[in-house]
Amino acid sequence: MTVAEIDGGEATADQLRALALSNYGHFTSLQVRGGRVRGLRYHLERLDRQSHELFGRGLDGERVRDHLRHALGGAGDASVRVTVFADEGRRPSAVAPGELRVLVTVDPPAPARTEPIRVCAVRYERDLPEVKHVATFGLAWHWRRARAAGFDDALFVDRNGLVSEGTVWNVGFYDGARVVWPEAGMLHGVSMRLLRDGLDLAGVPWEVRPVPVGGVGRFPFAFAANSISPVRPLAAVDEVTFAPDRAVVGMLEAAYEAVPPEAV
Repeated sequence: MTVAEIDGGEATADQLRALALSNYGHFTSLQVRGGRVRGLRYHLERLDRQSHELFGRGLDGERVRDHLRHALGGAGDASVRVTVFADEGRRPSAVAPGELRVLVTVDPPAPARTEPIRVCAVRYERDLPEVKHVATFGLAWHWRRARAAGFDDALFVDRNGLVSEGTVWNVGFYDGARVVWPEAGMLHGVSMRLLRDGLDLAGVPWEVRPVPVGGVGRFPFAFAANSISPVRPLAAVDEVTFAPDRAVVGMLEAAYEAVPPEAV
């Protein structure tokens, strides 16, 4: 059963209608396990930073945590989405800007998916790619087209032919010695940031550099990372295939788990 609360109270149809019709806001998705969230500080930083970007004012992290606790209602395990929007909708008033609203939705916990996926490369660049905004039409459209073509998902390539990100995930590559993250316009996901932290703790090198889509075959291993599945191997990008490597998967999973979760 889904719980939906706005500012600590049950979300009303009118409030949800306003968000649906304006389609202007941002969000973060997180997994709660045992009342704790790995990378919670990064989620709170994201919500504050993106509120400045979209609304010109920040969002206090303690306010978000209070709303999280209330919506969870003591549930230890859950999949949670925090969406931030404003009463003003898309057209703010210079005289009285609308109040920022915090919508928290709580669903049953989503299990991590670990089976490899086949993806197709498509030319697509999100508006404001560094922001996890609610304008997700393009993501859904390309996911649906990829599925219709027999793939599991889509991998985005920018106008310069550089790999950027997946529909709802970051992509990483392993060259046999280090993890390589693409340099392009993208959302710097929380799971990606946690993997980087864990790799630093383990002394495993990583770097950010441009990855041309025509050069992905130079890597023996590639993976997707998001809040539900922090390490999910790619089986193929179009006709380029990657060999399964349990040792690399284990190294990445250990890096992710090396960063302790934080209490909500």
